[in-house]
This record gives sequence, structure tokens and C-alpha cells, in this order.
Amino acid sequence: MEEKKLTPMRFRPERVERKWGVSEYRIADLGYIDSVALDGWLSGNSISDIMQTYLERFTGEVPFENYGTQFPVMVKWLDIKGRTSLHVNPDDEAAEQRYDAFGKTALWYVAEAGPNAKLFLGFNRDVTAAEFYEKCQNGTVDELLNVIKPKVGEHYLVTPGMVHAAEDVRLLEIAECSELWFRLHAWGDEEAETHLEEAFDLIDFKAYRMPAAKRNSEELTEKIAVTPQFTVSEIRLMNAIRVGAENNGSFLLYACVKGAGSLEVEGMTPLYFHAGDAVLVPAEIQQFTLTPEASGTLLMEVSLEPRREPDAYIDPNAEPFLKGEDYDGLEGEELPDPEL
Repeated sequence: MEEKKLTPMRFRPERVERKWGVSEYRIADLGYIDSVALDGWLSGNSISDIMQTYLERFTGEVPFENYGTQFPVMVKWLDIKGRTSLHVNPDDEAAEQRYDAFGKTALWYVAEAGPNAKLFLGFNRDVTAAEFYEKCQNGTVDELLNVIKPKVGEHYLVTPGMVHAAEDVRLLEIAECSELWFRLHAWGDEEAETHLEEAFDLIDFKAYRMPAAKRNSEELTEKIAVTPQFTVSEIRLMNAIRVGAENNGSFLLYACVKGAGSLEVEGMTPLYFHAGDAVLVPAEIQQFTLTPEASGTLLMEVSLEPRREPDAYIDPNAEPFLKGEDYDGLEGEELPDPEL
């Protein structure tokens, strides 16, 4: 009996209210956030159930070899009206040793920037642990932080060890499927629990190094992030393009930043998407067509590439995952609450 082919699918958005705004998960396999398919004959099934059943057919050989039944990446929108707390993410080694979990690397893509938009990424100079601790305590930590006035279309990699926060900005976050982080400073919010002492040895105290690469305005498709955890390409969808996924060994995931489009697989009903949507193309789908349905359509394509040394630490490096169901009962130290 011939196996029923998997279809492209979107997932039901999951909104989480924060003090500073809203997190909207478009695809995540975190346990406490378990995205539910909206399209195709798997509609109504959670991504964790789909992973358990279809394994390599769904994610591909490369993700399966590295992550097993854990879907390796997540996509979420951060609609930040106020200012987030100052955080740091652990790397793979520290997260595994302390929490039997994985660290986190993330890409932030600036979709909207308000009049007070700021990104706090790393330090504006090399600092000592002592002065950072003191300024966190007396409320003057801003003096040490590298502050970026972001513009729409810019993107930044948030790596393990980098202190980070954001204000008055809408971000697309593409990241490992993990929400393991530590709050270092809460800008005077006495209700927010901080983890400064717990995370102190995770912090990179060196000055932030601004990436030198600039986008090539002539290219319609360009890789903007290549890490051991994921590869992200920016696609300006001007005309219909044929995508051949054979030999890739990975699923493909498309996050629509603006505009609208359709994804069509031969013999299947076209799937239409709009700004904000994330569409997952299972690895077993070898060829499909992306067509713009509005001018200025912009996509982020996410995939995983084979690792040359899967077990080696590569900077920036962090492995997924931290499922919400695993927050209780893990060996090692107690984990922080899953909130940005």
C-alpha cells in the first residue's frame, strides 16, 4: 500500500502576553507550546505527535541524526512595546551539564522599528565581571551595553553568552527550539526574578563585534545566517521560483515577513500564506513552486545543513532543546520560568 504523502502546512499561532508586549509562536515544539497543524490531512495534530510518527519523512535525515524526535527550530514574533529584561543564553556544554538541556542561538530580524527602538546586544567595551555585577545592582548597567538603533530589514545573531534585550521593536525570531535563558537585570521591576549569580560564568564580557557583512542588493536570494543549528536565507520573491529540495537532507521552513504568496506541490492543493505566517515543507517533498501573490513579498527560508563535527563546540553554538514538560524533575539545578 502506497504511503500517503505529507503536505506543506502552517501551524496555529500561540500568543503569550508579556509585560513588554506579546510573543506569538508560529512553530514550536516546547511541550508547553506544542504547535498544532492548520493545513492538509494532518490538520489538528501537534508537531510533537507528527514528529513521533513520521520522523525522517518530516524533518529529513540531517535534523533526525542530530535531534531525533525533537523539532529543531522555532519561529516566533516578538511585538515589543516596552523593554524586555536583560538576558543571556547558555551554550550547549553548560546547559547539558547543569540542566540536562540545550542552549540557544537565535536570529533577530527587524520587521518594524518604533521611534524609541533599541537593541541591546553585548557590551560597548570589554568589561570586568565585577563592574557588570555592580552596575546591575545599582541600576546603571545601561552604561556598559552596546546599544543599536535598528532599522527595518536588519538582522542580528544572538549567540550564547551575549547579553541582550530589546525595546519598541517588532522582531522575527528564528531560533533553536529552546527557551533556556537567564534574566540578569529587570530595569527596576521588583516582581521579576533575576538569575545573575546563577548565570554569571555564562556571560561573554568582551566588546560586541558588529558583523561586517552587508546585503547584496542585486541578489534576490541571500544567506544571512549560517550556524551549526540552522541556516537562514532571505528571499525577495519577485517571480515564481521552482525549489528542488533533493539532496538537501532537511525540511524547509518559510517565514513570511511581508506580502503574500503561495506554495504549490504537484498534485496537491496550493497553500496560500500571508505576512506573519510560517510554512513548513516536509523533507520528503522534493520539488515545489513559490509564487508571490503581492508585490514586495519577503521570505526567510530556514533549513539545517550537515555538521562536519556534530559533537564539537563551534562558536556560536548551542543545541536544542528545552521542552516545557521537562522543566520539572530534571537532574541538576532548577530551571528558570519559560518567559522572555
